[in-house]
Amino acid sequence: MSIKALRTLYTIHQQGSFAAAGDKLGLTQAAVSIQIRQLEEQLGTRLFDRIGRNQVLNHDGRKVLERAEQILDLYAQLGDGLGAAGQFSGELLIGAVFSVQTGALGPVLAKLRDDYPQLKIKVLRGMSIDLAQRVESGELDAVLITEPQHNIPPEYEWTTLEREPFYVVGHKDYAEQSDSGMLQTYPFIRLDPRAWAGGMIENELRRRGIQPDEMMELDSLQAALMMVEQKLGVTVMALGKQKAASLRQSYLLVPFGDPVIHRNLGVYQRRNHSRKALVQALIEAYQAL
Repeated sequence: MSIKALRTLYTIHQQGSFAAAGDKLGLTQAAVSIQIRQLEEQLGTRLFDRIGRNQVLNHDGRKVLERAEQILDLYAQLGDGLGAAGQFSGELLIGAVFSVQTGALGPVLAKLRDDYPQLKIKVLRGMSIDLAQRVESGELDAVLITEPQHNIPPEYEWTTLEREPFYVVGHKDYAEQSDSGMLQTYPFIRLDPRAWAGGMIENELRRRGIQPDEMMELDSLQAALMMVEQKLGVTVMALGKQKAASLRQSYLLVPFGDPVIHRNLGVYQRRNHSRKALVQALIEAYQAL
């Protein structure tokens, strides 16, 4: 039984088909099928059932996949912290929502690179719900996102870094009013309700019976701020202390909610993975700011 076969099994699950796994691994579909057939022969059981034209993991296949993920994680950790300098090396793959990328993430990653100069860091941006899914699929080591709005499965963990209040954000020339007054006076630039923060905003508006005059919906905080800057309306977003202090120089910020609602911003990761020690160093650098 080879690590290569286990990695192939995991890639089939991740990519959704034998053909897509072959493309990802640089193998033909036939080569992928041979590896899985040999793995099934060694284990003495079928791992996939055919449903229509698709091959789907069966009960035994899911059990083997779970164990294979643990083995692959341990295999990936073999070289961590080894060598004369005991430094971490390789690549750390993380994701972060826009507010984190434009906030404290820069100084945090600079500290991490100072401590581990051989480390390469790749940062991807997206909405919290999409980034969480990329952790769950194994594409990313950890993500800095809004706390998931569902129960976190036992194989994953959450660490809160900051509690961010929501604000109505308007042009600096607008007359300051209550949050409901701002939303009823000016057109509303809504954030995508599919995003967890967008869903929290929508729930608070509904709870208080506020029906703003919606003029557009965006999935980007940066784009929403640009629209506010052009006096096209107001938006609602969660802001950390540093970001709020920066935006107050150019925008009007009015606390949103009765009482003010907050979101938890933090780190979502698998409970066991090969880069967890590095993610912990990132968390500690963030908390030290």
